[in-house]
Amino acid sequence: MSVYDALGPSRRPWDEGRPPPASPCKRVSGLVRRTARAASCPSPCPPELPQLSAELLGLRARERQQLAELNDRFAGYIERVRRLEQQNRALALELQALRERHREPPRLHALYEHEIRGLRALLEHEGADKTRMEAERERMRAALARAKERYQEELRLRLDAEERLHQARDGADQAALANSGLEAGIASLLEEMAFLKKLHGEESAELEGRLQAAALAVTVEGGEAEAAEPPGAELSQALREIRRQYERLAHKNMQAAEDWYRAKFAAVSEAASRHSQAARSIRQETAGYHRLLQARAAETERLKEAIQGLHRQLEGLEERQGKEVHKYQ
Repeated sequence: MSVYDALGPSRRPWDEGRPPPASPCKRVSGLVRRTARAASCPSPCPPELPQLSAELLGLRARERQQLAELNDRFAGYIERVRRLEQQNRALALELQALRERHREPPRLHALYEHEIRGLRALLEHEGADKTRMEAERERMRAALARAKERYQEELRLRLDAEERLHQARDGADQAALANSGLEAGIASLLEEMAFLKKLHGEESAELEGRLQAAALAVTVEGGEAEAAEPPGAELSQALREIRRQYERLAHKNMQAAEDWYRAKFAAVSEAASRHSQAARSIRQETAGYHRLLQARAAETERLKEAIQGLHRQLEGLEERQGKEVHKYQ
């Protein structure tokens, strides 16, 4: 590279088509030629010679100054080139070191490939586990939905059983009240029958006393009147007939009272038996409802525990899945 190349950056883009400016050496050579021509001229031209000498001296001084500046610039350029070459060599060494440092040996590449294959296999395994866990979660959700439906059905049956038990208790209370009323009616009938028997006995005794008194009076009157009149056979016969009729009437009334009592007692006994049977059936039905209610309550508790267990399993599964997803994010 010549010293004039250092002037290259000072040229402007529009100077490309122009010829380069004349160097100081060319200008000096031109001046020398003109001086030689002036010296060879046959006419002496004394006025131009001092002017040419002064111009030549000025040109030489400027040339020396320009040469000094060019030498200084050239020395600076050489120093700059040397510094850039040193930096270039340092950068080349650094680049080579970096290339050597980042160059992957075959063994490390194989280790990377093995690690990548292991991670891919682990990722596939985790993906399969995720799919399995999602299927298990869906299965648990379906089981939970079925358990909730069964729980609602069992709860409805339990409420129905409680309602029927309440109705059975009301029926049992009504049957107990009716049974106590029938027992009170039977007791009142027994008291009435005893009273009627007592009244009938008193009336029979009173009637028998009257008949005996009448017979005695007839006998006395007959004894007193034996001398005058014959005994009154017709009166005795009439009294006996009255007595027989009264006895038949009393027996008939007694039989009617006993028949009425028996019929009433049979009706009351039948009603009491019916009510007792109804109460017994109500008690049996109530006991059955109690057992059904206890079974429904036990089934409800078991379903509650199953639902809670399914909820815990589902929460644990979702937590595990969230941890796995967070780990691979």
